[in-house]
Amino acid sequence: MRIIILQGNINWIDNLKAFGILAVILGHIASPFSSFIFSWHMPLFFMISGFFIKFDLSPKDFILKDFKRLMIPYFIFSMIALVLEELKRIVLHRELLDFVNELKGVFLWMDITSLINTYAFVLWFLPALFFAKVILLSINKYIQNIFLQFITISMLFTSSFYINLPFALDNGMNAVLFIFIGNIFFRFYQDNKLLYLLPIIFVGLYFVYGVPSLDVASKNYGLVMFNIVWALSFIGIFVLVLKKINIQSTILTLWGGNTMLLFIIHPYTNNIAHIVVEKLHFGDWFFKLFLSLLLLQIILFIKLKYNNRGLFKYV
Repeated sequence: MRIIILQGNINWIDNLKAFGILAVILGHIASPFSSFIFSWHMPLFFMISGFFIKFDLSPKDFILKDFKRLMIPYFIFSMIALVLEELKRIVLHRELLDFVNELKGVFLWMDITSLINTYAFVLWFLPALFFAKVILLSINKYIQNIFLQFITISMLFTSSFYINLPFALDNGMNAVLFIFIGNIFFRFYQDNKLLYLLPIIFVGLYFVYGVPSLDVASKNYGLVMFNIVWALSFIGIFVLVLKKINIQSTILTLWGGNTMLLFIIHPYTNNIAHIVVEKLHFGDWFFKLFLSLLLLQIILFIKLKYNNRGLFKYV
């Protein structure tokens, strides 16, 4: 692995994203670590999304930029997932999709419940992130006081558990808390010495409650406050470690810089890996993980060669 010195970039964030997406892939392999990974992995990516929010952009530019970056890939890859799932069902002589219902899910509801029948099930994250950022932009524009912003966001977060809205708006209301915390953390607290208390908090929570159950996509929290503190504590520890060891690797930089592509594609590579293991009657979750990562690395090499061409220009 070639070692490089990165310029004009915050290396630990690329590493954080790379290890985060590795955890997502491992979690969806159904490994022994899945429950632990699910307890923090989506809060991690929502927090990272808050690191570099540019509130100085005009609302039009802000929304247009994120619509192109998040919603265009959402629509494109949702339709690809529908087509591929239908073709798979035809080949395997399975019951065909109800396309009217599936299209309604893609274009109206945009949540995991509506996308669960296809490889698009992970794509709920994109509209949730888009609308969460729009919500945060609106709050930042009309409420200047950070404490009042936090109160407003907390109210939206709490309300999200009691409503189901189209366009994944309720998921956005739920996610905006983590994006806001990520933004505040990155701007003011990433080097605060109080972060060194997080390992104590994390270990204490583990011994009192164990690993919490968390499914952000379905808004299923075991104990809401415990879930939040647990996830934030682990993410904070993750940041402390990565900033301390300062890994500089082209592979991690490549993976950290392509998390959207990896996030969208890994359900396909995970499924291929699962089929291979089942057909060979060899290996377990760790072999599935190896195969999936190998396939994803090949896809990344292809993207490097054909960057900004075809579908790659959207991810």
